Amino acid sequence: MFIKITSFFILLLITSCSAQTSSDVYLNLEKDYPESKYLSAIGEGDSRKDAEKNAMHKLALIFESQIKTSQTLTEHYSEFSDDEGSSLTYEATTKKRTNVSSDQKLLNVKYGKHSVDEVGNNFIVAYINRRETAAIYDENIESLNTSILSLESHANNADLKIMKYAALNRASKLMNENLGLMKQQTIISPYNPDFSDKVATYNSIYRKKGEVAHSIDFVISESDEDIVNSLSSIITSKGFKIAKSGDYFISTTLKYEEVDLGRNEIFYNWFMNIELVDANDEIIFNFHKSGREGGISESAVYSRAKFSANKSLKKEFIAGFEKYLDALVGR
Repeated sequence: MFIKITSFFILLLITSCSAQTSSDVYLNLEKDYPESKYLSAIGEGDSRKDAEKNAMHKLALIFESQIKTSQTLTEHYSEFSDDEGSSLTYEATTKKRTNVSSDQKLLNVKYGKHSVDEVGNNFIVAYINRRETAAIYDENIESLNTSILSLESHANNADLKIMKYAALNRASKLMNENLGLMKQQTIISPYNPDFSDKVATYNSIYRKKGEVAHSIDFVISESDEDIVNSLSSIITSKGFKIAKSGDYFISTTLKYEEVDLGRNEIFYNWFMNIELVDANDEIIFNFHKSGREGGISESAVYSRAKFSANKSLKKEFIAGFEKYLDALVGR
């Protein structure tokens, strides 16, 4: 009996301490992780791993509550033609999004106090040391900025238009990445960093990229109207021009074929081939895609087949062209 009673009191003591510890995690958060030195959040879950994930998510939400709206730079290039020639107008507008994604990639996140309450819920603190992490962000931002400026210099010294564009295109990807780091750094750093000079430089590079793109002409072969329209939309959205003669030639073929599968529904197979050739008649890339759509209405199935082919075209053409551009700058 003495052993049983002792065991009961030990179990009660452990349960009480555990519950008190989980409460302390909340009560002492500001004391243990003062906001002037840390960004912190408490996660809860059925296991420690779940609690860590929850804490990381809540930590990311700190950035979203600070950056209440995400500003997106939208570039638009318009060409105006008259009897004296054509000119390019550059317009940049900033759009605000209120539904910011919670997929923040944070650096140097650490975990602190962990406890389990009397019913088995796990609690843990995720935190970022402001001073320590700010130094890491500074290093990464400067490293990316050095690569961006190097690519800009490479573009300035290149003779071929496409080489210029490829370098500036790579630079723009790094700039987008660096802008994300800068936004996070303005929240993390206790020193109120100023990135206005870098942002001004990046806007200049974005503009230069558009000007180079506008000097590159694409020719699209006569083909399915939807395919031609899709390709034209993709190409002009990047700032390039569609012309009757130019730097690149795109040949396209698209075929639809009704197939009998021995069922009541109607089925169409579609076959598409796209080839991009440069001014020296060298094939840059080509791809062949096919698919099948079915349904009870011939018109509906045909429309779905055309939609699927167009969707595949947009995805594959952009991926193929980006791969080609990256290869030009040594990726």
